[in-house]
Amino acid sequence: MDNRSPAAWTEAGQDAELVKQAKRGDLAALLKLFNTHRMPLWRACLVLTRDQAEAERLFQMTLAHATRQLPSAPAQQPALTWLVGLARELHEVRSGTTAADAAGPSERRPNGKPWESSARNVLDVNLEQRALHGFSLLHADDQWLLGLRVIEGLSHADIAQVTGHPVAVVAERLALARDYLDQVCAAEDRAA
Repeated sequence: MDNRSPAAWTEAGQDAELVKQAKRGDLAALLKLFNTHRMPLWRACLVLTRDQAEAERLFQMTLAHATRQLPSAPAQQPALTWLVGLARELHEVRSGTTAADAAGPSERRPNGKPWESSARNVLDVNLEQRALHGFSLLHADDQWLLGLRVIEGLSHADIAQVTGHPVAVVAERLALARDYLDQVCAAEDRAA
């Protein structure tokens, strides 16, 4: 079930009890914990990797790592934030950097499908490619903030709670990231 509620990010809900049971060796509790957060965790992996196959690998690695790191799981905090933190750490280790990959647009969409351009949708394809390229040029932390806002639909206050940044910092960084994306798209429009 996935309702994209900010509660999964900001409220512990059943997580505390499930974590406690899982730490005692209850496999059903661990599976329920993972199942409860699987969709937002997978989307977070997709935001981090911008590639469906890589997102799936990172998702699976995160679940395996979380199982090993279960003793360090926070007891009274939302488990989703902890799981995504593990995914971000694994991604940084795998990519060898904490900054975003500055490569140009991929030959495929993040879902693995090829870019399709017909006379009817060529403008949409070009805009999507420019936006993804601009996104890839952002710092990984700014990509993460945009992912929480645009994909997860979290408010600035919820993002501040999840990331530990003050609301004013979240708002400013999101505004700067959006401005940067606009600049990249405009520069590519002028170059075309």
